[in-house]
Amino acid sequence: MQIAGTSLRPLELWRSDVSLDDARNFVTAVAATATRGGAGARVTFARNNPAAVLVLYARENCPYSRLVREALSELDVDALIKPCPAGEGPFIEELRQLSGATTVPFLVDNNQRVSMGGTDAIVRYLARQYGAHAAPQRLQTNSWTLLTSRAASRLRGGDSQYREPMRRPEQPLELYNYEASPYCRVVREALDSAAIAYVSHNMARRSGKRAAFKRRFGREQFPYLRDPNTGIGMFESKAIVRYLNDTYVRCFDAVPFEVSCHPA
Repeated sequence: MQIAGTSLRPLELWRSDVSLDDARNFVTAVAATATRGGAGARVTFARNNPAAVLVLYARENCPYSRLVREALSELDVDALIKPCPAGEGPFIEELRQLSGATTVPFLVDNNQRVSMGGTDAIVRYLARQYGAHAAPQRLQTNSWTLLTSRAASRLRGGDSQYREPMRRPEQPLELYNYEASPYCRVVREALDSAAIAYVSHNMARRSGKRAAFKRRFGREQFPYLRDPNTGIGMFESKAIVRYLNDTYVRCFDAVPFEVSCHPA
């Protein structure tokens, strides 16, 4: 089953490989996207890309961090995400040294030698530096966007608690994704809870990078995780979450497996 190009396999409870938890997780992830009106689903005001990847200290279900990630997705700009989940983690002290506080989101743009906090300031800066025009209202900090972003966080259970992984990757992982995808969301949450750094290759609809992605990986489907530490790359959110748990959180032998495609 599909609606608007999104596979509804997690709702097919008659299948032996689909559980009630799968269905619940999918429904809340879709509801979070709908609550934000699809913000971050497509590239809308991109102008140019930075030469060096931006760095963003953020928390996946922080309503303020979400607005910045949505802006990056609509600008088609990639960023190295350094997750700062509730309960500390390895990047909190780094953030404190940079900003004098532990408040997220916090952006570092080494292209312009700029570091800044504050959602509204970051979104305005990104739009001015890399956008064709000012950020649309849905990405600006106001009572409506904060209300819907907080509601999206609540639907996903609020902030995930930090789980110290048994092993840390030496190099950041690479996640090809886009903000509004419910399948990408669950992978980002897994990375966030373990505070595993990753380069977010934003691949929203209308992204100029999608054609190159399809040539390289054979299909236009997200999320896709590439781990330069192990040489493993894989599609499918369920497989990716299992891989992260087995390889870094619990340190079992990683056994990637195939599940059905979820078209982007």
